[in-house]
Amino acid sequence: MTKYKTIIAFASLVQFVNMMDYMMVVPLGPDLAKALPVLNSDVGTICGCYTLAVAFSGLVLAGVLDRFDRRHVAMAAVAGLGISTLATTFSTGFYGLIGTRVLAGLCGGPAAGIALTMATEAVPQEHRGKAVAAVMGAFSVSSVVAVPFGLELARFGNWKSPFYAIFGLAMVVTLGIILFVPPLKEHLASQKKPVVQESTFKMVLSMFREKRKRNALLMMGSSMLSSFLIIPGIAAFFMYNRGFPRADLSLLYMVGGVVSLILVQLGGWLSDRFGPLSINFVGTVLLIIFTADGFMHESASPLMVIFVMFMAMACMRNVSATSEAAKVPRQHERAAFMSVLSAVQQAGNGLGGVISSMVLTSMANGALVGMGTVAGLSIVTALVQPYLLIRLYRRRPYMERA
Repeated sequence: MTKYKTIIAFASLVQFVNMMDYMMVVPLGPDLAKALPVLNSDVGTICGCYTLAVAFSGLVLAGVLDRFDRRHVAMAAVAGLGISTLATTFSTGFYGLIGTRVLAGLCGGPAAGIALTMATEAVPQEHRGKAVAAVMGAFSVSSVVAVPFGLELARFGNWKSPFYAIFGLAMVVTLGIILFVPPLKEHLASQKKPVVQESTFKMVLSMFREKRKRNALLMMGSSMLSSFLIIPGIAAFFMYNRGFPRADLSLLYMVGGVVSLILVQLGGWLSDRFGPLSINFVGTVLLIIFTADGFMHESASPLMVIFVMFMAMACMRNVSATSEAAKVPRQHERAAFMSVLSAVQQAGNGLGGVISSMVLTSMANGALVGMGTVAGLSIVTALVQPYLLIRLYRRRPYMERA
């Protein structure tokens, strides 16, 4: 059991480095604009390039990851993420930032996929919900740590300081994987004799042709699309439409991250105990309630409560769905599947942001027009996940559902 805990711990650290590297850039926008010849409006493009690179690398490398020891993939992904993050500090303008963030994203794709693969293979199936929750909890922890930590480092140093910190953390995690994580090659033994590998395009296409895999991929992609229709506009909407103080934004993200972390772990435990359907249903209902209350009319709940519940429910329902999706592929193809799954999620993120920016317009005072429409789209797409989860669950063998 100690071996399993070690693997899950380092899988969580891999995901933490990956998420912190991504989330840290958003609050640093004003500092980047002040120090470099970039605009505040460029920050969305810079972050978007990272996300698209994550999706691209996840798809391109999906057919390769299952050929190697999981540990070696994790080492290469985290080390590459750290080096490309360090390279960001040498950027002198917009295109330099774009290039280095694309490099980081290319490493972030396999990092996300291998983290979930390590966690889901390290424990028996009946405890997989808690393992997935531990890895996905890295998102909440990074929300708590990355935003205030990055802002404070930049305030006391300069815009490069947070990138130095991420590089150092990535190197420590890489060393830890080398020293403490055992070889993870059981999936290689389960494969048949070597065969000619199909192209990545054909492999991804075959996944979408298989009904259960297609449903699992669409289930997770639609969930991220739903969340990221709202997330990019939250800060501006709260500040300029609802009068939320700018000075309290760090506290908002910190509290949201802490509560999300707690509820994600609780969701993993409840999913293992009561099954994924009931947990996902409750999370979806609460998500819809607070999305409607927060963004479709004058809020009845405090903005802090709306933000916390929106983030927490979005994360908690994804735990139950991810633990179910991880049961779809066979062991020897799990890394490929999880990599494609991560890529689809990142594509959902990017698509959500693009659609949101197309629908929303900004007034002269910064207020956003069209948030009600965006919230309505978010609610509709949020309903896709529980529908597909039910279809996945009902198609599992009876003994697995019992």
